[in-house]
Amino acid sequence: MTRYQIDPRLCSDSDLARHLLTARGVQWMHGERGVPLALLLRGLESDRHALYEEIRRRPGLSSSHVGVWVTAGHPAAAAALSDPRLGARAPGPKPRRNQVFTNDADTTLKHVMTVDDGTLELEHDAYERLARHTGPVLGAAAVEARTRSFGDLFERRADGLTGRFDLMDDYARPGVTAALADVIGLPADARERVEALIAATGPVLDSLLCPPTLRTSRRLVGAYDGVKTALAGVLGAGPATSGAPAGSLLAEVPRLAADDPQAEADVLTAGLLTLVVGTHLASNLVCGTVHALLRHPGQLALVRDDGSLAGAAVEETLRYAPPVRLVSRVAREDLQLAGTEIAAGDQVVVLVEAANCDPAANADPRVFSVERTDGAHVTLDGLPGRFVAPVVRALATEAVRVLMSRVPKLEPEGEPVRHMRSPVTGAIARYPLNAAV
Repeated sequence: MTRYQIDPRLCSDSDLARHLLTARGVQWMHGERGVPLALLLRGLESDRHALYEEIRRRPGLSSSHVGVWVTAGHPAAAAALSDPRLGARAPGPKPRRNQVFTNDADTTLKHVMTVDDGTLELEHDAYERLARHTGPVLGAAAVEARTRSFGDLFERRADGLTGRFDLMDDYARPGVTAALADVIGLPADARERVEALIAATGPVLDSLLCPPTLRTSRRLVGAYDGVKTALAGVLGAGPATSGAPAGSLLAEVPRLAADDPQAEADVLTAGLLTLVVGTHLASNLVCGTVHALLRHPGQLALVRDDGSLAGAAVEETLRYAPPVRLVSRVAREDLQLAGTEIAAGDQVVVLVEAANCDPAANADPRVFSVERTDGAHVTLDGLPGRFVAPVVRALATEAVRVLMSRVPKLEPEGEPVRHMRSPVTGAIARYPLNAAV
């Protein structure tokens, strides 16, 4: 079967709207028939954990009449996310991206829309190459060395928080974006363009599987292309790159280019992943951690009393309320996973949030505790999450630690408002808080 991907850049508004509505309808139809992935793609918050428990009662991987395998168990999830035979797409002819499909149910569960030219769909070997090239800047040791500068940045933002403010818009996302712009080494003009665009790229991971609205699709693709253009423009300006701050990603370009002609393209890809995926994972992790702490006053008191527990709070949030709830992969060859025979081209969906709450891996998994001693989770084991994991963890930890120490009393002004159609990330759009005196 030829797999069609729709590229919004090549479609009229009417064609794109028809495709998105059809994909949405197909997903709802299969949800009515009990297809687990289709049910989750509806994004109905109240049904998730009951569905996870139902799936977990089935041994190994579960399938349905549309040929989508799902797993809610921790062992199978960990195995699937680390298996290079499960990739972003099946091997075969390059997908035809200028076609609007209207009746391929299998495709509308595998891939709804393409946002870029493959940056978000790299395979394991490509991420390994990126990690080698960017390790001196984005690796765990390099990120750890930046912890102090991250903390200083968030302190400046926290000191400006008074009265009613929005945790996402006024603290988490702008702080994370500024920190990542420093990591990459963006000059002032490119930084301003990127910071103005980045919020609109929020639905990027959800839109691959869950059809956004026409307006959201256009805004998303335009903003994503704008961020990419800004990065490419800096890379194309040799003197700007050579003058990048020491230790930044752009400062690595001359050294890398001397050894590998593909290095500049890899730096562009790494910068794009870091700015887009890294920003939204980290900022949602900040908001998710603060929300979990505010809902658990005893845990909040522990973190306020001992700032070193901020990292434990972030790690527990990665398990308890992950910023990535599911990861979809496609078998690149016939394989066996968790005792199940998977055919090449089959879709395997790892229910990350469900695996993290597997009682076989964690005691009392629905309990949030920063003192947890087990805490097994697979949240950032999937790609591209694994690539940005070190910087996402570090930024979230510093943001939470600083907020707890610099703002002595936080009161929620209602529940977090989540983006519509965000079943993959559960992304927070707004979280109003009050920095009470």
